[in-house]
Amino acid sequence: MGEQTNQVQLKNFNRRTVLNYIRKNKTATKAGLATATGLTFMAIKKILEELEGLHLIRCDEMEAGGMGRRAVTYAVNETYRYTVGIHINKFVTSIALMDLRGEILEVERCSMQQEFPNQNAFVELLVSGIEKVIKKSGIEKEKLLGIGVGVPGPVDTENGIILTPPNIPMLSYLPLKEILEQKCGYSVYVQKDTNVIAFGEYWYGDGSGRNNRNDCYDLAYVDVDMGIGSGLIIDGKLNIGANSIAGEFGHITIDINGPLCNCGNRGCLEAMSSGIAVLRELKAQLEKEPEHPLYEKRENLVIEDVFKMAEKKDLLTISILNQSALYVGVAISNLINILDPQIIILGGILIQKYPRYFDIVTNVANSRKVKGAKENYIAVSKLGENAGVIGAGEIVADNFFNEKVNELFCKNA
Repeated sequence: MGEQTNQVQLKNFNRRTVLNYIRKNKTATKAGLATATGLTFMAIKKILEELEGLHLIRCDEMEAGGMGRRAVTYAVNETYRYTVGIHINKFVTSIALMDLRGEILEVERCSMQQEFPNQNAFVELLVSGIEKVIKKSGIEKEKLLGIGVGVPGPVDTENGIILTPPNIPMLSYLPLKEILEQKCGYSVYVQKDTNVIAFGEYWYGDGSGRNNRNDCYDLAYVDVDMGIGSGLIIDGKLNIGANSIAGEFGHITIDINGPLCNCGNRGCLEAMSSGIAVLRELKAQLEKEPEHPLYEKRENLVIEDVFKMAEKKDLLTISILNQSALYVGVAISNLINILDPQIIILGGILIQKYPRYFDIVTNVANSRKVKGAKENYIAVSKLGENAGVIGAGEIVADNFFNEKVNELFCKNA
């Protein structure tokens, strides 16, 4: 009995290995799979037939082979099941329905600038958005695998509870997983927002095309927005840490005597470099410059004011943005010295709206890391505003492909 169980586990492991290789590489051939996995050609052929029989994969197209031959390629059957991804931040909540290749089929965006009388009103907004994207897509509800949610940290990921997000206090101690599962009837997975973005970047962003081998790799996503955070992928897996606080990049200390942060400490990177910090510093500087065009608006500044003035070559706003970028560059050099990830992806409004920000960050980071080491690959997020929902949906898909798919294999045994 034990030997039979081990054989079943080995078969399932090999099936998952083949399936995940196809997922990561978008398409694969029998020969390519055999080389990458070390399995025999006949074993690969049998596994592919099983996966096709379960409708998990499909023949995709013919690929040119050696000596004029053309090889069949295989791809994940993107319409086998679907996921819903939700990304919540200070300004907008996005809700999207996606197929199993991360393609967004329907999306709803809801402003977070409105006043919510209580947490229940916010939850009802989410439920309504979920129902809308499912209805508009026309898919059968039974084909939805679950709902992934990226929320501002800190988060109790095991129980799906939003803890004390400094910039959205309205969400404090909201048991989102339990409530959404009761109201929607699907499995719900709650992660910190920057974790789901990192996951989206790993699978479908710039990070997805940087590795041509079968091995996994490390990626760090750093979000430089109104707040600052990060997500870490270590050896191809999301790293949340022992207490779900890994990646609280915005709360590393830059200056122990620096400004007070929303978290209660002083001199955090978020307090020194975030969009909120930029606005606070600009307001303080404007008090001494009554001739500045933004002087009259200093009590009601928004981050767009900063970008507009920087575009007009205003030295005050440019100097504040540059100082912010310098601190982020220093922090990223520390990140490189500690983790040395192959890929670092930068995103967020400061990166997107002030082009020089990225250049300063990368120059400072590379100049301050350990001398003589090869430069890490640093890039701007290509997924943009969709990174969060794509990553949240992929959290659901990844759980299916690595855990729930075993149930299908056992039924088919």
